[in-house]
Amino acid sequence: MRILLINPSLLQATTGQYEEELEKERGVYPPLGLAYIGAVLEKSNHEVKIIDCDVEENYEEKIISLVKDWQPQLVGFYAMTWSFRLAKNLADKIKSLDPKIITILGGPNVTSMPKLSLELGNFDFGVISEGELTIAELVDKIEGKNNLGLEQIKGLAFKKDGQIIITPSRPLVDNLDLLPFPARHLLPMEKYFDVFSRQKHFATIIATRGCPFNCTFCDRKNRMGKLWRVRSPKNIADEITEIKEKYGINEFMFFDDNLIVDKNWAYELFDRLKKLNIIWECRERVDLVNEEVLRKMKEAGCYRIRFGFEAGDDQVLKTIKKGITVEQSLACAEACKKVGIEIYGYYMIGAPGETKETIEKTIRLALKIDPSFAIFSKTILIPGTEIFEYAVETNQISPTYWQDFLSGKETNGAPSLTKEKLSEPEIDNLVKSADRRFYFRPLFVIRKLLDIKSLDHFMSQVRMGMALIFKTK
Repeated sequence: MRILLINPSLLQATTGQYEEELEKERGVYPPLGLAYIGAVLEKSNHEVKIIDCDVEENYEEKIISLVKDWQPQLVGFYAMTWSFRLAKNLADKIKSLDPKIITILGGPNVTSMPKLSLELGNFDFGVISEGELTIAELVDKIEGKNNLGLEQIKGLAFKKDGQIIITPSRPLVDNLDLLPFPARHLLPMEKYFDVFSRQKHFATIIATRGCPFNCTFCDRKNRMGKLWRVRSPKNIADEITEIKEKYGINEFMFFDDNLIVDKNWAYELFDRLKKLNIIWECRERVDLVNEEVLRKMKEAGCYRIRFGFEAGDDQVLKTIKKGITVEQSLACAEACKKVGIEIYGYYMIGAPGETKETIEKTIRLALKIDPSFAIFSKTILIPGTEIFEYAVETNQISPTYWQDFLSGKETNGAPSLTKEKLSEPEIDNLVKSADRRFYFRPLFVIRKLLDIKSLDHFMSQVRMGMALIFKTK
């Protein structure tokens, strides 16, 4: 079967916190989810192509041309809530060219709102949560290679007799080593970059799935489960080796939420990474590292860790169920600086109960930690999260908000709490103020100038800084 997979552009459909220029300057990462799906389909001898709208100019023309010339029998889309409307519009155009083409929607939006996604969009099927096994069974069913009824395929949404049928959830993949490596050869690897990376080209990699923590603002556990699952260190090292050999890439970003839930597993991974002569960064919780762990990470090539410090007030941290304290954040930062690992900090503004005083504590925490870069963002009421339900229960947002957003009635992709102690415009202004107070410090500017590696690097940093400081909405 000829199968086209499409990643609708998030640069054209951001959450609304930043202007498009900022999103472009920050970088573009490969859609590993689609690459995993592509790999599974290729393993079953299907012909697969991927179009990533984030890196393709005139992507709509290319999609239409490819549909006409190559005539795919199935087109799959990965969509977050903010890119759903673009996926819907592309599906409409594809169906108008050939109604017989089967369209499938996967990703966070259909996982959190399966019935609504199929009601509003011209999609024949929705793949809920992890999609590798579901898509394989579905395509076999379409080709007549299995005798399953659609109702028997777990993790599926589909239309039948004017109704939306949602089958029982599929158990999450237990042995991640059984999945093939992402089909990166289907992607234009040379086009992906991060403004903060040290080398021109880098690759993202996923070593684990699931999150055992309970942050109220995050929907990850709803999509990937609370059970933290890991690939074997050997399997991860083999994928990195393959990327190095095929693409000459020596810098990697672990895209996992948490890399060090199990220290024994992490130490075995670090031992293997140490032998690969690479540099890498990851995301981690402040309470899962200490000086010993950080030294092992640095020895294995880690040069930067991205931490969700979130807030500078312990009560706010408790409210959002982050499970950390300000004291732990400060201790983590001190240990990183002692070991020599760069810090990249995330901070949230506008959580339940926030006041100007608690937000000031968050900004002061960022200034005290003094990370290499800091991202300040307002607390967004993401669909499917505990904080969204809280906002509905307290009449701060309509229960149909995201339905209205998907249908185009709402245009704000970054709604925040509106009946707490601060209004949404006040929160937006405080985010701008935090950015400017952090990035306009003379010592920060001087340090960044001294860190410039080339003229191109300098210009990208300048554009990024100007977009961040002056063009936030």
